[in-house]
Amino acid sequence: MASSKLLSCDGHFDFVMDMLVKQRNNREYCDVTLVAEGQKFPAHRAILAASSKYFHTMFSSQMKEKFEKEIKIKEVTKVAMEQVIAFIYTNKVLLSEENIDEVLHAASLMQVQDLLALVIQYLSDEISPMNCLHYRQLGILYSLNDLISECDRCICESFDEVSAQEKFLDIDEVEMEKLISSDELMIESEEVVYECLVGWVKHDLQTRKQYFPTLFKHLRLQYVGLDYLYQNIQKGGLVREFSDCRDLVEDAFYFHIKPALFKKQKPRKGCYPCKELIFVPNNQQKIASYNMSEKEWLSLQVCGEREQHVMFIVHEDMVYCFGFMYDDFGGNEPNLSKRFNGNKWENLAPIMNYHSEAAVASIQGEIFVFGGLSEVNENMVFFSNVISKYNPTNNTWVNAGNINSFQTKAAAVGVGDVAYLCGGYEQVNDGQRNNTTVTVKVEMYDSKEKTWKVGNNMVEGRASCAAVHFDGKIFVFGGFGSNNTLLTSGEFMNIADGVWTMLTNNIPFQLGEVSACCVGDHVAMHGSSKPGHVVLYNFKKDKWGTLVEEGQNLFNGRGCLMAK
Repeated sequence: MASSKLLSCDGHFDFVMDMLVKQRNNREYCDVTLVAEGQKFPAHRAILAASSKYFHTMFSSQMKEKFEKEIKIKEVTKVAMEQVIAFIYTNKVLLSEENIDEVLHAASLMQVQDLLALVIQYLSDEISPMNCLHYRQLGILYSLNDLISECDRCICESFDEVSAQEKFLDIDEVEMEKLISSDELMIESEEVVYECLVGWVKHDLQTRKQYFPTLFKHLRLQYVGLDYLYQNIQKGGLVREFSDCRDLVEDAFYFHIKPALFKKQKPRKGCYPCKELIFVPNNQQKIASYNMSEKEWLSLQVCGEREQHVMFIVHEDMVYCFGFMYDDFGGNEPNLSKRFNGNKWENLAPIMNYHSEAAVASIQGEIFVFGGLSEVNENMVFFSNVISKYNPTNNTWVNAGNINSFQTKAAAVGVGDVAYLCGGYEQVNDGQRNNTTVTVKVEMYDSKEKTWKVGNNMVEGRASCAAVHFDGKIFVFGGFGSNNTLLTSGEFMNIADGVWTMLTNNIPFQLGEVSACCVGDHVAMHGSSKPGHVVLYNFKKDKWGTLVEEGQNLFNGRGCLMAK
């Protein structure tokens, strides 16, 4: 007796659905027509009932629609109905910001569960500070708890931007209290929360004034500056009207005078407290912040990725990291492109070209990566003269031209439309790698005209130095001189005349590879050869000081230093 076999035909179901689509388009065997806003959609009852609980109930009960050839769906727009029918027959749906509300309503009403899941996925993927309040309302309306949670996270991470929107004024007192009491808010300062609260109350003063004392107690007034506390909060009409609020303001004043007598309020988890330095090392996972007023380090307990041979830059209060991994045995890892927003690392569109040990500058809202090392393959070393440009607004990379020469570990700083590339190691492509002879050369790239000019040479050649812009001058500090000499010198160039001048006072330490950021009238610096130390230079007084003697041993490598 022959054995039995269960066989199947690949593609049979796809073929059947393709035929059903053709039948529907030709109105063959269609036994029902759905009507939305006057537009007719022919369909098969069996297909609708199999895909939707709504239609299954309609066609299996004694509802009058069971016997009608045309069924009007009054609560669904023709735009939404077109997408629902397309999904039922093709498993594809075209979603956009323009139709998402209508399709969500239709999928929910007609109980097309697979389509509803895709709509929720689209909403979750597209959440942004500009739409999170609206998407949150959709989540509440349709009981989509996961979507609500994602919107709450976005609101907290972008509270400054979200709370400034007119739509924010429509939230109720329960949601307002939930937000301003949250430890998760990422804010520029506590003043933002106070102004948000006052604006919300005044939007409907007669109704909302009663909630002000309860909401006011959630402010972290200890983190508000004295001047603002006196000029804005203490003199505010709402504060003066309620004794409980006046008492809280008075306590805040006493805290600033004698902080040891008060229990310190918990800071917002995600925010950068005022006057702090943030250090992002380039080959460790811990990120640290230094409180300049309390003189202590705090690990932010944020895990990134262990990366080396990458470039860091601070752009619009975020740390961006670009480059690729390579090892001494040859072989490159995929390009990486990510940023640290103060709370977590975010992956960005991967950089198009291979860059390492490159110069990076922020110019007019965009980030430019200039040349550097492009490949290490066994005994062969290749260099790049390509310029890659990143647009943070739309998360895209483009090629922006070429540099006139090959160089690694140069320093770059953007001023207006121009990037200034200073020093570094000059390289010859396909040649031996130069890690000992530095250059004094300065080149200027005009991002608007896409042209290069050669500037005046620096006084001293250097590589892996720090470069910053302050008060019409380009400053460079430290780095390595020829034959890997650790430099303690600094110099500056007047942009107006291009003349370089050495600083009269040297850096207190040999910092090696240096990262730097401006803090008011100072520049703060950290170097790879002095882990845990941060030094300050006063631009106006030409004076050095040690800000941090020892850190928490978090700082191996150059990394990136930023101020908040």
